[in-house]
Amino acid sequence: MHPSSLLSYYPTYAILDEIASYGNYKKLTVFIDLKNTLQTTYMEHAIVNIIENSKQMKFMDTSIFSSLISFLAFHKIYGLKRGIHIDFVIFFETGHSYYHHNISKSYKISRKIDDLYGLERADRELFWNVLHNNFKLIDRACNKLPGIKVVRLSHLEADFVPYYLLSRKKIKLHGNNGCILYSNDHDMLQCAFKDFFIFFKSGKNKKIIKSGNIMSIFFKKPCSYPDILLPLAMAIIGDPGDDIIGIKGIGPSRLLSVFDELLSLTGSIGEIYKKVYSGKDIFDSLPPSISNKYLQMIVDAEIKDKTISKNLKLVSFELLSRALDDPNNIEILEKRKSIEKVLEDNEVYPLNSMKEALSRTGVLLEEGSIEFLYQ
Repeated sequence: MHPSSLLSYYPTYAILDEIASYGNYKKLTVFIDLKNTLQTTYMEHAIVNIIENSKQMKFMDTSIFSSLISFLAFHKIYGLKRGIHIDFVIFFETGHSYYHHNISKSYKISRKIDDLYGLERADRELFWNVLHNNFKLIDRACNKLPGIKVVRLSHLEADFVPYYLLSRKKIKLHGNNGCILYSNDHDMLQCAFKDFFIFFKSGKNKKIIKSGNIMSIFFKKPCSYPDILLPLAMAIIGDPGDDIIGIKGIGPSRLLSVFDELLSLTGSIGEIYKKVYSGKDIFDSLPPSISNKYLQMIVDAEIKDKTISKNLKLVSFELLSRALDDPNNIEILEKRKSIEKVLEDNEVYPLNSMKEALSRTGVLLEEGSIEFLYQ
């Protein structure tokens, strides 16, 4: 199986040039939402191929790891040709998120893949084992390659990692530095900071998303609301992809029609976050009557079931980041420590030692791909 057939989220040089031109960047940090960009891996032909390879080979199938190395090498080659230094942050999670499931038991409940296209149980277990071993290899090996950080979180959604690292200045942007994120997860629109670009690829649809127009993308109509209001809008409408149930009868158009009036009742997003994080009501005071029935539906849902507050805890990267800033249990504290450990560990294995270690594991790489990562 060719490496690009599993991780097929490649941009063109023209797209990378367009991103680099926005700020004349001399350094790019590339964020990779690993499981999102590896969606091809879960298609039937890829699963069958991985299983068959694993049965025939002496070593486990490492095509997922090899696909990632080829993807990284592609960007390194681009950077060398353009005189741009490129670093990488790869992030993913293993296991369901305790943080989110403690808020809602239905969170991402429909995402479970059970029978894997009707495969026998032994084949399903083999596939999951290969997948787990590839993720473990990515974690251990890539964290010892120059300019690469792998954040692997156990039982905590990793989508918030780019937001957390940048908003908390764990990774600092200054001068001619820019960021690219590879993901088509709409949650990631929360990461659209200045000098941060999202490469969105879905089928033949490819586009660059940048800060300043996130709410227009969400509402599918031009508007001037600041990007930081996205989590509030998501909390009201819901997110079917993550099994987050919004307020029935409220879609983008109806929410947009009452958004100004809603904000007059809630205050700024910063004030909302303070209230939600401390368990207070998001409405300080309400008028005796609300003339718009859709606004009344939103208010009633929050008063009755805390719909907005609960959903904000599920969707907001800022609220999850605050939980790491001030952890209230050992589990969250350990997650913060694991991220800090990755960032602080600057040990790099020499090229020959890395090649020998990978060879002993049976890793097959495209010629020269690992060498480019050391340049």
